[in-house]
Amino acid sequence: MNRRTFLKKGIASAVGASSLYGVSSQFSLVQAMSQTQPFNDYKALVCVFLLGGNDSLNMLVPTESAAYSAYENTRQNLAVALEETLPITTRSAQYSSLGLHPSLASLSNVYANGHAAFVSNMGPLIQPVTVSQVLSGQAVLPPQLFSHSDQQNHWQTADPQNVALTGWAGRMADLIYDSGHPLSMNLSMAGGNLWQTGRNVLPFALGPNGAEEMVGINTDVSWQQANAAFYDTINGGASNRFQQAFSDIVQRTRRTGSLVNSALATVDELQTEFPASRFGAQMEGVARMIATQQTLDQPRQVFYVAMGGWDTHDNQNADHPRLLTELAEGLAAFYSATQELGVADAVTTFTASDFGRTMTSNGDGTDHGWGGHQIVLGGAVNGADVYGEVPELMLNGNQDIGDGRLLPTIAVDQYAATLGAWFGLTDSQLLDVFPNLANFSTRNLSFMR
Repeated sequence: MNRRTFLKKGIASAVGASSLYGVSSQFSLVQAMSQTQPFNDYKALVCVFLLGGNDSLNMLVPTESAAYSAYENTRQNLAVALEETLPITTRSAQYSSLGLHPSLASLSNVYANGHAAFVSNMGPLIQPVTVSQVLSGQAVLPPQLFSHSDQQNHWQTADPQNVALTGWAGRMADLIYDSGHPLSMNLSMAGGNLWQTGRNVLPFALGPNGAEEMVGINTDVSWQQANAAFYDTINGGASNRFQQAFSDIVQRTRRTGSLVNSALATVDELQTEFPASRFGAQMEGVARMIATQQTLDQPRQVFYVAMGGWDTHDNQNADHPRLLTELAEGLAAFYSATQELGVADAVTTFTASDFGRTMTSNGDGTDHGWGGHQIVLGGAVNGADVYGEVPELMLNGNQDIGDGRLLPTIAVDQYAATLGAWFGLTDSQLLDVFPNLANFSTRNLSFMR
């Protein structure tokens, strides 16, 4: 046997050895893991959701004299000092003079080396609209703009005009996931979420150290064996469909958790050092799960990571730089880990957030906006560039719909479809996943190779 086959059989034995699962589960697991997969290469998408609404207008700062003056006058006490910005070059002549927020220093080298890019002024849209259409009330807009929960749902479903019960990563998985595999391709480091929920595929929740185990029924611990036997007895005696369904879910979760943790036990310790933060721990957990993909026969993996604290109505000058530092350090470490694992070209990380924030200061922070910038990171990214139109940061400017809120010029659908196309979806599948994509003439933003 080669190493891969040996590890698979070893994992199956570990999961099947317990009296909880038995020989039939061991056989079905090995059979499922040896099925022909729909892809002969490996790719992973990692969504980093910045909960609360990131003030991304301070991530990219215009540094040309007139543009910076307009930015400084509009942002007032929140403006980043010109001399503190980190100058960047772009491949687009339109953006010849931009700087990064100084707290993104850890990410600046990844950008300069061509492995990170920014997508400018994007947000949920149903169809292209203009400022005049919005101001005259003639635009078809996503409902409940500027609401945290609604805009998070719009981002995650890409179907804002409907009460969608599935997210675009879930619908994507429904189309390409091997239903015979015991482990979902949608893996969450932040619990249940709409984005990864499909009709048939649900996210499998993980902690930074792997799958959480049910306490007190571990058959490898002698004093818990009686508990485990009793638990199996009461679950095995299901007398109706509800009890049976519950029992099946519990047993499947335990089997899958054991499968994941056994696979993680075979992973060598990463040499990449991650920052000692909750976000850093989540990203390290993702990297370790990526290291198991060959053992677990997962040619496609989709990860969800969440980072909170971005609702900066107040204390923004203290909180936002700290958040950006944590984000940049975690993303840079993760990219280094993908290089260490030899999969940098196969893993693409991207940010999302509820909405952008207002151009104007409320005195101590910013309020809910609409359009904002996002980061895309990975070896397959056409990096060292900015995609889309960097808006004029001026009150009553060309994209201001009032109160300093920017009208997005790129839709979530276009951003997500670009990622989906790289991930392996066909044009027809993309239209199935993104019902509003047909409304936009540009369906691929070209930031992926």
